[in-house]
Amino acid sequence: MVKKIAIISLSRGILGESFVQHEVKIGKQRLKDYGVEVVTTGHALKGMDYLAEHPESRAQDLLHALNDTSIDMIVCAIGGDDTYRLLPYLFEHEQLKKAV
Repeated sequence: MVKKIAIISLSRGILGESFVQHEVKIGKQRLKDYGVEVVTTGHALKGMDYLAEHPESRAQDLLHALNDTSIDMIVCAIGGDDTYRLLPYLFEHEQLKKAV
């Protein structure tokens, strides 16, 4: 059974923008209504500009979520067209290999 879900922004970062916060709130509440604990990764809500400029932060969030044994499921917020920029940061220290 899924008890804890981590929401992550691996691409665009729209999740952190003010114009979608009502949707974020509704989505989190729906999951909580099912008895699921919902957490967002450290940089998921930093917004589009920050995440566009810091692919290493997005990679760090993914590695953290994969290595956190209390997290049962990882849900990507939206998109994915910019996720390729994480690759250099995911493979530089073999952390991804160890996590998966």
